[in-house]
Amino acid sequence: MTEYSSDYFFSRSSSPACEFASPSNMWPLTSSFFQTNPAIWTYQKLIDSIYSFEKRLDEEHEIGAQLVSFGASITFHLQDVSYCSPDIINLSGKNANGEELQLIQHVSQLSVLLISMRKLGEEPVRIGFKLQQAFKEQA
Repeated sequence: MTEYSSDYFFSRSSSPACEFASPSNMWPLTSSFFQTNPAIWTYQKLIDSIYSFEKRLDEEHEIGAQLVSFGASITFHLQDVSYCSPDIINLSGKNANGEELQLIQHVSQLSVLLISMRKLGEEPVRIGFKLQQAFKEQA
């Protein structure tokens, strides 16, 4: 038995592991599903926050994230956000050494501090607009 109704679950493959969803591989959803699914709702609010934060950055900085619930400070260049319905959010990016990292977090535990970081490459990475547009196209 689960605390979620059967409407929350959607299987896109026979694999028991959930593939993280992003707007490019989302299935058609109704607006009521967006409103009642914790992962999608949190994903939407997170990408709106990222977009707003990135609008204030100059050309020498890109968005980063600092995870504030691990005891030690973990700071990284945020490069993608996705979700696994009904309640998992995925944040991925690179640390200061350029090493890939991925956080898989339950929506009830999510606590991310958005920060400005010196860009890693020639051009700053901007994910907010891309994520927001893709999400709106799917709604």
